[in-house]
Amino acid sequence: MVGRTLAHYLILEKVGAGGMGVVYRARDTLLDRLVALKVVGEQAQVGANAQERLLREARLASALNHPNICTIYEAGVVDGETYIAMELVEGQALNAMVSPDGLPVEMAIRYGIQIADALAHAHERGVVHRDLKSPNVIITPEGRPKVLDFGLAKRVIGKSEEATRSEAPLTEAGAVVGTLSYMAPEVLRREPVDARSDLWALGVMLFHAASGVLPFRGETAFQISSAILRDSPAALPAYVPPGLGAIIQRLLAKQPGERYQRAGEVRAALEAIQPNVPVSAPVPAAGVSRRPWLWAAGSVAVAAVSTWAGIQWRRKPAAPAGERRLSDGNRPSANAEANEYYERALLFGGTGARHDPPQMRRMLERALALDPKFAAARAQYAFTHMLLLLQGDSNDPSWLYKAQEEARQALQDDPACGLAHSSLAGTHLIQGRKELVPGEVDKALKANAGGPAVHHWLVFYHWFNGDNSQAVREGRQILARWPLFWPARLSLGEFLREQGDIVGAIREYERILEQDPTSRLCLASLARAHMDSGELPKARQALDRVRPEHRKSYRLRLYSALLLALEGNRTEALREMDRDVQAFAEINAAAPLQVAEFHAVMGELARQGAGVAGPGRAHGR
Repeated sequence: MVGRTLAHYLILEKVGAGGMGVVYRARDTLLDRLVALKVVGEQAQVGANAQERLLREARLASALNHPNICTIYEAGVVDGETYIAMELVEGQALNAMVSPDGLPVEMAIRYGIQIADALAHAHERGVVHRDLKSPNVIITPEGRPKVLDFGLAKRVIGKSEEATRSEAPLTEAGAVVGTLSYMAPEVLRREPVDARSDLWALGVMLFHAASGVLPFRGETAFQISSAILRDSPAALPAYVPPGLGAIIQRLLAKQPGERYQRAGEVRAALEAIQPNVPVSAPVPAAGVSRRPWLWAAGSVAVAAVSTWAGIQWRRKPAAPAGERRLSDGNRPSANAEANEYYERALLFGGTGARHDPPQMRRMLERALALDPKFAAARAQYAFTHMLLLLQGDSNDPSWLYKAQEEARQALQDDPACGLAHSSLAGTHLIQGRKELVPGEVDKALKANAGGPAVHHWLVFYHWFNGDNSQAVREGRQILARWPLFWPARLSLGEFLREQGDIVGAIREYERILEQDPTSRLCLASLARAHMDSGELPKARQALDRVRPEHRKSYRLRLYSALLLALEGNRTEALREMDRDVQAFAEINAAAPLQVAEFHAVMGELARQGAGVAGPGRAHGR
């Protein structure tokens, strides 16, 4: 099919296949846009009547218009080929994002709210999905769930009846277990199906997202179907809030009449518990709650600190004789062009003359396209996912878990990839799972990843534990070895500012700006230092130096909102501190303090009748 034109669609490449047919990336030659083109042929195992029904339902589903539903553009038949043209959704399937411990609970709730809203929109218009499952939900790079195939579920599922009775193992080719796990009891009983069957499937998805496992399990299709029909769902982990557990339990009621009756009710129930979720990431021990990026400072065992002090400056092991290495000491790809793109990517990283993460990502994507098993490139790519949050380019915490999965994939491709262990150390630290960090750091250093990044995680460890003096000392040690590694210099400036050494902090920021005059993170920190000292005009000058394309950064807007408040511009300050910025603040370690300062200044302005708050420490620093 690749290279053919079907109707006015030029087929470019195959991107997937499923029970209904084959999906291609194609170009709409009339409107000059990329689309996903689903071609229904022999592989779908449907007859003429089923294809006619499919076309009718596709046209019905094309009337749906919702941000969480993949848009269907048109459906038709050309030369005996039935096709459906739809929105091309880039991203990752929800099931691929769920780790063995599940997603952070608030993320599962947030995705659940949006999926329930999509179901409500469709059900109100008479469209039932009938094959809702995690693989049919794509999470876009912006963190938005998109439900695929609304109303297009295959009516004739081949040998599904036999499959539900089969004792065959789940690995047997042709089994429909992926769909079976989400089937409601009435579907298995061959009873009439309505919108409440979709709500059962939503319950399965929420259970899986929150816990990392499916609620009904077995080694064969027969065992799974028996569990769905007769057994209670498995127990949810202790870290799942009772409110969410109760919603899932009701969604998984065996009788449709005992479930929620409308998707809007599910959405409302999830929204009601959203502000009260006590945890945001799976925790290793029951009863321990945690928010990402923000946790209470605590003590660390002397032995652990001593161990870290002993490993952090260990000399990198020499490479085996004759083994080639990249410029940063990592194993190269067998593809020379992939290595070239990898080296180019490093030029836009922490030690390059120009810090440009988007360009770094593009170079790494090209390297991985040439060699998908290039572990070092994938580990670096994982780190760029974290940068999207660190720099404020996204307020979606799912990037952190995508980074974790990329790092794990790198280790599957090369168990000795130290960069992958370094990236995992970073994700664990940011998640608040500090107990996992020492092991990853040790593995990184033993695997020849003795660069500045892995040491930098240790510096952050001390900072988040309230040991600023140790953080400053180790930050200076990093810069003594890698003077161009500006992230460590930026951190050092932040530590000095936190300790009240504004002059010392500004000195470090100015050194970074000598290396990269357009560094938005550094300019934001410089502005903050001037705000702390009450020099608001200098703070404004620093923010005005940020390049226009970077001013949409949530981190920059957070600093801008605080400065506007200090300047007495209440209206603009409130406009800048919108819901998106506040969502970013909820997942950023330092941001909650800045939001509190912002509201303190705004309250001061209100008390003064919108007069200007005093400079300097008026905002509590």
